[in-house]
Amino acid sequence: MTKAKGRNGWHAGTIEQLPSGRYRWRVRVTYPDGTKERQAGTVRTKTEAQQAITKALQEAVAGQRPVTKSLTVGEMVREHMAAMRPTWAQRTYLNNLYLFEHYILPGLADKKAAGIQPKDLRAHFEKLGESGLGVSGQKQVRSLLSGAYKRAVGDGVLRENPTAYARPVATRQAAKVKAFTPDEAGRFFASALEDRWALPLAFMAVTGLRIGEAVALTWEDVGTDRAGLPVVMVNKTRSEFQGQPYDGKPKTAAGVRAVPLSTDAAAIVEDMRRRVTVEADAHGKAVGPLSYVFPSPLTGEAMAHDSLRNIMERTCRRAGLPLLSPHKLRHTFASMNLALGLPVGDVSAVMGHASTAVTMNFYQTSYEVGRRAVALNLSPAKAEAPTARTPSTLGKRSRKAGPRRATKS
Repeated sequence: MTKAKGRNGWHAGTIEQLPSGRYRWRVRVTYPDGTKERQAGTVRTKTEAQQAITKALQEAVAGQRPVTKSLTVGEMVREHMAAMRPTWAQRTYLNNLYLFEHYILPGLADKKAAGIQPKDLRAHFEKLGESGLGVSGQKQVRSLLSGAYKRAVGDGVLRENPTAYARPVATRQAAKVKAFTPDEAGRFFASALEDRWALPLAFMAVTGLRIGEAVALTWEDVGTDRAGLPVVMVNKTRSEFQGQPYDGKPKTAAGVRAVPLSTDAAAIVEDMRRRVTVEADAHGKAVGPLSYVFPSPLTGEAMAHDSLRNIMERTCRRAGLPLLSPHKLRHTFASMNLALGLPVGDVSAVMGHASTAVTMNFYQTSYEVGRRAVALNLSPAKAEAPTARTPSTLGKRSRKAGPRRATKS
C-alpha cells in the first residue's frame, strides 16, 4: 500500500494494488460545511488512482458530493412522478404513468441512472420508433425522463442529465394532412349536420373546441356576453384514460374562457335544445342546467371520445374527405381564422392557448393567406367572400351580418 500524491503532497489518500492487478484508492474529504466523508474506488492504473483522489478532493472543496450509483432509472422516474403529482392535472399524471409503464419500464427501468449515456437514450428512442411509437410520443417519453433527471441533478443525487444530448429524430415520411381545406371544411360541416350523432363535431368545427370540452358542455354553460351575443363558457373538460372517463379542468388557465358563437354554432345549440328535450322525455328524464348539451341519443349521458372518433370517420367517408381525427377540426378552425387575417391573439384566446406561439407553430396550416370575429360559419348557403375585421369592430357584428367563409392541442 502506498500513499497517493494529492495537491498537498503524498499524505492525501492511499492506493493499494489488488490481486487482480487493479488499484483501489481511498481518501478522506472535507466539505465546506465541515462534514467529512470517506471515498473509495478501483481503477486500472496507479496514475488513474492518483487522479481519482485529486478529483475527489477538488470536488469536495467545491461542495460537490459523489453521485448515487445505486439509483435506477425506474426509481428516479417514480420519485419524480410522486413529487409532481400534486401539481399535475389528472390527465397529465395518467398520461405520464402510461408512458412510464409502456415505454420506460421495459427498456430502462432497471439500469443505473448515473450510467445512462446519451447514446443509450438515442438507441432506446430508435427502438421505440421501430416498435411504432411516433416522434411525438418519443418526445413525451424524453420529456418525462428529462424532468426526472433535472430533479435528481438539482437534488445533488446525479451530476449530469443525458437527455440534454439525446433527442428523437424524425424520419423522412410523407407530410400528414393536419386540417381540412376551406372547401373540405364546408363539405364536412354539411355532412355532419345531416347526422344527429355528428352534431358535436359540427359544433367543434365552428368553435375550435377540444373534444373533451365539447362533450363536457352543459346547459348552464350556454349564455350571452355583455353585448347580448351568444357564447358558451368553457370551464371543464371530460377526458378518458384506457376507456375510463373522468372530469377535470381545462389544460391551462387560459383554457377557461368564453367562446363566441357564430350563426352556425348558435343554430346547432338551439337545434340541440329541441332534440335533447325530446330525447330526455323518451328516457323519462328532464333537461336541467347540468344536463349535457351533446348527450348520447341512446343514454342521455356524455358521449365517449371513441364514439366521436368513429362518427368522425363515418362523416368523412360520407363526404368523400380525407380521414382526419376530431382534433383536426381544431386545426382547421385556427388555420381558417388566421387565413381570414384575424389577429392571432384573438384566435389564440378563443382557442384557449396559453401562448400565441402554440397557435402559430402547431395550428396554422399551409393555406394561410377581435375575438368576437373568431366565430366561423360553414353553412354552404353562406358563400359570400369574408372580409377581415379590424380590432375596433370585434364584438360589434350583428346576428344578421353577412356570412364569413371559414378556412382551416
